[in-house]
Amino acid sequence: MSPRIGIIGAGPGGLSLARLLTEKGFADITVIERADRVGGKCFTLQHNGIGHELGACYIPLGYTTVKRWMKKADIGLFAVEKQRISTAMGDVLDFKDYVIGSKAGIFDALTQIRRYVADWRVFHNWDLHGAPSDAAGTAGRRMVDEVAEPFGRWLAERGLDVVTRLAVRSMGTMGYGSLDAVPALYGLRWNTPALFATGLIKVKEPTPGWLPLWNYLTAQLDVRLEHTVVGVDRREAGYVVHTNQGDFEFDHLVISTPLDEATGWFPFDETERQAYPIDSETLRWRAYVTTLVDVKGWFHDMDTICWEDRVQDRVAIFRGQVAGARRTGDKTPVARARSQTRPDLYVCYQYGDGGQSDAELLGQLETDLLDDGAVVNEVLRQCRWKYSPQLQSEAIRDGAVEKMERCQGRRNLWITGATTSHETVGNIVDSNTRLVERMVMSFAGNEPSSPTALAAVADQYHYRYQLALK
Repeated sequence: MSPRIGIIGAGPGGLSLARLLTEKGFADITVIERADRVGGKCFTLQHNGIGHELGACYIPLGYTTVKRWMKKADIGLFAVEKQRISTAMGDVLDFKDYVIGSKAGIFDALTQIRRYVADWRVFHNWDLHGAPSDAAGTAGRRMVDEVAEPFGRWLAERGLDVVTRLAVRSMGTMGYGSLDAVPALYGLRWNTPALFATGLIKVKEPTPGWLPLWNYLTAQLDVRLEHTVVGVDRREAGYVVHTNQGDFEFDHLVISTPLDEATGWFPFDETERQAYPIDSETLRWRAYVTTLVDVKGWFHDMDTICWEDRVQDRVAIFRGQVAGARRTGDKTPVARARSQTRPDLYVCYQYGDGGQSDAELLGQLETDLLDDGAVVNEVLRQCRWKYSPQLQSEAIRDGAVEKMERCQGRRNLWITGATTSHETVGNIVDSNTRLVERMVMSFAGNEPSSPTALAAVADQYHYRYQLALK
């Protein structure tokens, strides 16, 4: 008999887990979402018949499961050809040239990447095995001590300046923070060999946007929108979830929402409170703001631009300076034709970590664009995202990752989403792929979080995702 599975949250974490479970043959799944739409931080805004991404946008190499779903949904991909970076010296360079330098630098770049990949493989093996706190790292220390330090320091200790330059965009511009602050745990989870290939070859986006994928998956699932959870009762063999539109009974419950918010309606026991990062001293959420603007006099000769100094400088991040921008609305032939007679639209990216109001961030955006010789004609939409949860360094050293992994499945409770992996869709889907295998173990009456179980799953998916470069 198929277990009754409840999933709270219809973002990429909840929807991808539901889809993966159905592909394993489990059909009794209900996804509960408080909003009036699915997709979470994937948000494609339609404006004058053209979609603009205000949440997730890119699809790197290695997103094999996501691409499989997109193929079934007949969602095409669009190559983002012209990516530029404004350096700290004021030069605007092609991003690949910025990373590698001169043609003579390609050999040094490849040497550095090989060194990085060798250490990354050790990290990846540790991560797949449940992040054991006593495991050795790559430099004579425990792995938890290595990955607790800032990613920039981790790279500098190994002389990986080429990788550091690539990470300026992959970390800083993407909203994960400056390299001198983000724990190496997240830099290593995100900066896979496949991502390097993406950064140096070609970035792609879904032509109609990300939201059509989640709508496609939703059509094949039982998703209840505008259902706000108000409480959960734990029973000996399951859960009763109370919502503003009725109650649901489940054998297993999955939380795919921020755990600090879940404390308002879920009765975590003491063991779970010790294992899961519920308080801000253990886990910090960032704030990231995306704004769609009609601009006069800005760039037309590139698809994206980011600013090296603004994403390396904590003061600039705290101030909310524009970290990057994308020219948007011209991905399909129809949109390209329309863009010849429509306004020039851009999506701008800013950190909201400084606590500024939306109006204050708009003021900073307008100032930054004026400094660049451009004028904002109209602000079409601004979105503030609760973004990129990161364990604090001390919590990582104390074994927080292992504690989370070892608690998965206890009392039929599962945690998914960015909190247990990393903010990107690819990280979340890959993490869910492994989590489903552990859930299947649990459904069969086996222990899903023992070292033996974790090793079995690790062997099944070992080096799978980073080598799949299609």
